[in-house]
Amino acid sequence: MTFQQLREFCAITDYENITMAAKALFVTQPALSMALKNIEEETGTQLFDRRGKNIYLNENGKVFYDFARRTLTEWDVLRERFRVPVLGDTLLRFCYSSDYIPDYVLPAFCASNPNVPITINEISEKLITSFVMNNVYDLAITSFKCDASPEDGLVSRRFYQNRLMVSVPLSNILASKSSLSLKDLNGQKYFRLSKRGEFSSTLDEMARREGINMIVSQRVNYEVIKMQQRNFDFLYFITTLQAEFDYIPVNRKLIPVEGEMFKRDMYLSYMLKNEGKVTPFLDWVNSRLIRRDGSAADIFAEE
Repeated sequence: MTFQQLREFCAITDYENITMAAKALFVTQPALSMALKNIEEETGTQLFDRRGKNIYLNENGKVFYDFARRTLTEWDVLRERFRVPVLGDTLLRFCYSSDYIPDYVLPAFCASNPNVPITINEISEKLITSFVMNNVYDLAITSFKCDASPEDGLVSRRFYQNRLMVSVPLSNILASKSSLSLKDLNGQKYFRLSKRGEFSSTLDEMARREGINMIVSQRVNYEVIKMQQRNFDFLYFITTLQAEFDYIPVNRKLIPVEGEMFKRDMYLSYMLKNEGKVTPFLDWVNSRLIRRDGSAADIFAEE
């Protein structure tokens, strides 16, 4: 089995739709369907359950997905080790465990700091502490606090709380509310992102458990949502971190979803001896990321 096959499998898993995964990979849908067939033949088991146009991992698929992600991560790290000496000590090496980091945070940082070369890799959270402490990466951006004692020289500080929000048209009756329960969302019409976010699984599971019917009109990418939101009365989910970098209100209101499970603290972790190297990013985060009350974020505040 090739690394390309593993990447294709992971893309299908992430999008839960072969056509959308094919578009993301710039391959044809028949080619990706054949790739999946070959993967299942090689593993000797069915990895997905098919429901309409969407497909979902079964139990065997979940085991294989963990293997695929772990293998790709280790391969990317190995390639990075070979590549880093060529690029020199000025390279700022990031690892992360949230889709919002490469999609929004790091592009914005690079735009503001064009003279700081960076490299990035998505890493399993179980590996991040070890990789940072062994200087494979200079800085980790994660949704968990690295478990290490101060004597180890590892700094792990909270810098942001990401929350699940709903973008509601001001004409919608829900716009009068300051927060929304899942029951408030029952029967509403939605656009859903084709790429699942970090709260998607929790949201879908709780909606099923509580019998909440959220009518999904279409699954589209965020660019389509932004074009359509001015003229159509639909709701969509967005996180505060995503909204910091890419949200246009257009007669809409962002309202948080109630529940601690829809809040997630985010942490910056690095070795104290590398603080000078990571300072450009720390300074940028402190000035760029703003709390929802309008005050500047302080990554060095006591928790």
